[in-house]
Amino acid sequence: MTMQIKKMLAMLLLLTTVFVSCKKDAHEHNDEEVITTLRLTFAPVGGGTNLVYQYDDADGPGGNQPTKEEIVLQPNKSYNVSLQLLNKTVNPAEDKTNEIKQEATSHRFYYEPAAGSNITVSGLDNDANGVALGLTSNWVSGAAATGKIKITLRHYGGNPPSKAANDPVNSNKSSTDLEVEFNTKIQ
Repeated sequence: MTMQIKKMLAMLLLLTTVFVSCKKDAHEHNDEEVITTLRLTFAPVGGGTNLVYQYDDADGPGGNQPTKEEIVLQPNKSYNVSLQLLNKTVNPAEDKTNEIKQEATSHRFYYEPAAGSNITVSGLDNDANGVALGLTSNWVSGAAATGKIKITLRHYGGNPPSKAANDPVNSNKSSTDLEVEFNTKIQ
């Protein structure tokens, strides 16, 4: 064999090794979710009319600007809140809520009320490992105020996922599927 053929074979072997070692296991691959709509349903504790607010980016990232409703709550009231997630880039729209439930150990919602918003969020539902998921929660409003609340859905990769109870919202173990900041008003 000539030296040139040996070099070509060595290069081919090296490239084959690189491509094989970079191939992902099918069980490890879990794409981030396509979520265009976040709908929050507030059920007043003790009864009353449900309130529904949403963020909607029907055409997905880019394109038209998303719409976002202001969350208006009564003062000194407790609400059981549930989330619904949709992907409207497909027809018919795809409800992603059950997928998030099924992949609960790979997902987590973070709720960050701004200082002075007079909103407290607690009582998040948990995944099978007892770590917060946050598809449901309890919100308590205080005195009249205006503010903001950021809701972030983080996706934890790995097999098994590396989600832990003390992970901060900006954990380098996760990536953002959705982040929405709502204006809030208590009146």
